[in-house]
Amino acid sequence: MRRSFCTMILLLILTSTRSAFAADYYVCDCDTNSDSDCQPGNDSANGTAPATPWQSYNKARLAFATLAAGDAIHFCRGGALEATQGARWVNAACRAANPCVVDDYTPPWASGDEAMPIVWVRSDQNAFSLEDGGNADHEEGYVFRNLELRCTVCDQTHRWGFFLYNDIDDVLLDHLVIDGFGIGVHLAGSNPCSSDPKCDGQNDRLTLRNSTIVNSHSQGFLGSGNETIIEGNVFENNGTRATFDHNIYYSGAAAHTSGSRILNNELYHSAWEPTGSCTATSLVVHGEHDDLVIEGNRVWEDVGGANQGCWGIAVDPGYQDEAEGFTNVAIRSNTVINVGNLGIGVSSCQNCVIENNVIVQEQDFNFRAIAAPSKARTDSNDLPETNVDVRNNSIYVSGRGGTGIRVGGEGNDHLVVSNAIAYAGTGTWNCFALDLATTDYQAVDNNVCWFPNASNGEWVNGIGTNPNPLSAWQAASGFGSASQEADPGYANPAGPTFDLSSINGHVAMVDHGHPTLSAPLAFDGPARDSYPDVGAYEWGAENPKPDGGVDGDGSISFDGGTSDGQASDSGLISDGSVEGDAQSTNGDGGPTSGAERDTGCGCRSQKDMGGAWLLGLLGLLLLIRRRTVGRRGSILEP
Repeated sequence: MRRSFCTMILLLILTSTRSAFAADYYVCDCDTNSDSDCQPGNDSANGTAPATPWQSYNKARLAFATLAAGDAIHFCRGGALEATQGARWVNAACRAANPCVVDDYTPPWASGDEAMPIVWVRSDQNAFSLEDGGNADHEEGYVFRNLELRCTVCDQTHRWGFFLYNDIDDVLLDHLVIDGFGIGVHLAGSNPCSSDPKCDGQNDRLTLRNSTIVNSHSQGFLGSGNETIIEGNVFENNGTRATFDHNIYYSGAAAHTSGSRILNNELYHSAWEPTGSCTATSLVVHGEHDDLVIEGNRVWEDVGGANQGCWGIAVDPGYQDEAEGFTNVAIRSNTVINVGNLGIGVSSCQNCVIENNVIVQEQDFNFRAIAAPSKARTDSNDLPETNVDVRNNSIYVSGRGGTGIRVGGEGNDHLVVSNAIAYAGTGTWNCFALDLATTDYQAVDNNVCWFPNASNGEWVNGIGTNPNPLSAWQAASGFGSASQEADPGYANPAGPTFDLSSINGHVAMVDHGHPTLSAPLAFDGPARDSYPDVGAYEWGAENPKPDGGVDGDGSISFDGGTSDGQASDSGLISDGSVEGDAQSTNGDGGPTSGAERDTGCGCRSQKDMGGAWLLGLLGLLLLIRRRTVGRRGSILEP
């Protein structure tokens, strides 16, 4: 028994502390914008200690190909180097559970004010290409974090910050600044598989988090893959072409995808033109995707800073002669402010939910806050839209006029309940556009809409105003007996506050939502009570964040400290910005896979703490063993 116990402990140590023996390599150069104290390394050095670093990007790139799983390359904080002589970073030995890491370290000459390492691109290449050549071989398990990438020669069609291609899985891009590239991050497709039995031609489980992607000439993010996570990032001023360029373009580049999450990002100035206007949808999804969640994002522009094509969020077909469709999509708890003539739209969407969103429009043009469909299908093979639920959204419009919520066009079993809408303008207005037969709607009720100064305002488009707009709709449809034509009671809906929560517990929204069909949770996650409210918020629940949980200026700090060879745990803090001065951790911060990944609940995964947990367990087991044997009167007896 004693021998088997010791054998078990030894096996635990050998199999669970591999990361303790991982190799670390160091690189430091002093290119443009490096710290004034910077001291360059030498490619002839051994590169195995902070005091003896290599110097060049290419030395690091070539070394990356030889790393064992769990090994790491660290660039010096306060340093800067140029990407030259190729951009491919490929290693078949890395593993999802034991990734190869590229990040930062604090050099011996540091005085404490060093910024993240800068990687410059000044020639026709990407900063980092995570791709093998020719037919695809499978690779997995890379981490890139705490780096700033800058390009001075990029344009719309050349040079990406990160390019992922040819079956690369389980990649984490964390706490990066990517500035001035053609595309910030391009998650592309794959060549046909080689004879590698692990290859499936997919690029799965990319996580992009806590990063800032700005000034891209084409797209901030482009591409798609199974279980992609885009979380806690700032996208600003990405794209230069109206209609075609976007802050986030989640496309159908390769194949049908499933299980992706776009969460808690800040998006501003999409396809920003020199005259000072956003000219394209900020967050767009095309292709074929299932189980997609778009949640907690803040998409905004300034008044006067958007043209009509600057839509907020759109999940709809965009390709000619290619079948597209979206199933089991949730668009929830997003904040969309002062965008173009559409806030949130879906087309070719089946079993889709649009709930708990906050939409404010003060631009001076006609506006649709929510539209399903947002546009006609572009191809006869596109998926017909059906079973769309629009519930518990809060909408405030003060511009020229338009429609609060449109659900119709095709399909059946649609649901429109518990939405709050206020129109403060004097133009032509209708709260809803519902152009299908009443039998095609599961329910349309418990909505609150207020439009006291509208010209020819209607509750539902085309139904009329006699004897009053709501009564006209109720008589024509048999729906809406629990709806109210009344002031919803927003606390302070206009900018800069954009607070669409209830001003008190006695307004029309409170306790008047649909008792069984309302969203079970409110904006920011608190559960609704047995008398749910209309709109995104729930009176009396935890304090809501009317701005969607992200600071309006989108500011981010990137000067977090690290200990040698370790990256700072610069996680997403409560206001959605990135905290750069968080304490360092000993974890490798590697990507997780399968069931280990957060699939949209907002939970944080536990970091791999190397062998620390095992040492604690070992100590506990030894203590238990000691006490047990002691009680038997053997080892502890004199």
